[in-house]
Amino acid sequence: MHDFSCIHSPQTLTDMKTETQTVEAVSIRSLFGKVTSRMLLVWAVLTGFSSVAVYFSATDLFWPTTFIAVMSGLISFCALIPGMTLASPQFPVESKLSRQQRIQRSGLFLVGVQATMIIRVIGTVALLALCRYQMGLPVETIVLFVCGWYIALTAFEVFWLARKATVLNAVSSEVPLAASDAFVDGTDF
Repeated sequence: MHDFSCIHSPQTLTDMKTETQTVEAVSIRSLFGKVTSRMLLVWAVLTGFSSVAVYFSATDLFWPTTFIAVMSGLISFCALIPGMTLASPQFPVESKLSRQQRIQRSGLFLVGVQATMIIRVIGTVALLALCRYQMGLPVETIVLFVCGWYIALTAFEVFWLARKATVLNAVSSEVPLAASDAFVDGTDF
């Protein structure tokens, strides 16, 4: 005996054929804006913790390390500005994006990410040179603090940008489900 409880009614099959998947289209500008707000939050928390730790462990390093922390945060913010100003084509909230439009959006996102990394490296090198020649600290101490901030903020930045990049990949055109996608008898071929 066959169990026919899995068979869908003709109306159910018709509903499955016309069902579509729509995904909200996000703008690259808002994506970089969200990453910037998270980076500023992470930077503020790390600056607070590091300032307190340095204040209680090495008071003479408080002002140089606080200056490095503030400048590193400024570099991080400035590095994300190009992504927030990218003029991407405006899509409706629920959009039927073609493959070419998705590629264009991904390309613009990558341009923003590359600009971010270039500005971050140039800003960090400039900060390192400024601190080396203007502060009366050993070079090793300056390199430790500048590179520490660079690594910490870049790691968070890359994490959030990669996480937000998945949102761009999730944007897909409306694709009707074919009848072959529906389970008729409970088996999948």
